[in-house]
Amino acid sequence: MRHLECFLAVGEERHFGRAAERLGMEQPPLSQRIRRLEKELGADLFDRTGGQVQLTPAGHVLMREAPGLLKQHQRMRTLVLRAAAADPVDPPRPWTEIY
Repeated sequence: MRHLECFLAVGEERHFGRAAERLGMEQPPLSQRIRRLEKELGADLFDRTGGQVQLTPAGHVLMREAPGLLKQHQRMRTLVLRAAAADPVDPPRPWTEIY
């Protein structure tokens, strides 16, 4: 999920240096994270030519989708942590018993 947070920062800032500063990290590791994300997705997310950083069509799609993915991930973490903190005497029923 950190890769998506990094992507959103670069996409919003349109500048790797400012995005790195915003995220509290150095620019080279940020660039590496973005490259790994691009490799994982199989698409360039940014056009880095001409000294400017612009979103590619794939990048525009991810800019629309990433906030929802991050929100869903945070919801999942909250639910899992809440379940982990539940009373072990009365644990939640296993999914196999519900369906």
